[in-house]
Amino acid sequence: MVLLHGLWMGRWAMWPLAHSLKRAGFDPVRFDYPTRSTPAENAERLAHWLADQPDRPRHFVAHSLGGLVLAHLFARHPEARSTATRVVLLGSPLAGSGVARRMAETRLGRWLLDGSLVDGLAGTPPEWATPNTLMLAGTRPFGPGRLLRGALESPSDGTVAVNETRTTALTTHECVPVSHFGLLLSPQVAQRSLAFLLAD
Repeated sequence: MVLLHGLWMGRWAMWPLAHSLKRAGFDPVRFDYPTRSTPAENAERLAHWLADQPDRPRHFVAHSLGGLVLAHLFARHPEARSTATRVVLLGSPLAGSGVARRMAETRLGRWLLDGSLVDGLAGTPPEWATPNTLMLAGTRPFGPGRLLRGALESPSDGTVAVNETRTTALTTHECVPVSHFGLLLSPQVAQRSLAFLLAD
């Protein structure tokens, strides 16, 4: 199983969830990538890493921007998943991020986001077409998006709007009462993720 972190984070951010998954019998690997590179570039990094693994991971769990990296991975390298693959996305803005687009209106914002905007947070990632996918979206509006007036629709997790996480291709879409970062720490999120990953 591969875990992917979100924007401005590192593999450390996925440790709590990795711990819960390991206790349930999984062998999670936290994949690190430079979040200011484009999602497509990071998808290629992930594809090369997967190709080097003697036992190809079956499942994927991704937070926020990590879900857009997976969208590029599966579009470019469909062999990266099998019919048995299950994917859990945590607050991933598959429809793009209004907060990121508003930030990109300033020079500092464009510098901070850099490549993550390209076919990603700006709103043009590959269409999600991967079966057996669970999206968990937060509804506790505690995050930096609230500081950007008009950039974030309600309901939201304070960074990503619930509507930005929706697409018709998802197997299941559920809302949980946590913030964007709280998606990584919530016992409810961990339990729901495990139930989905262990389902027949």
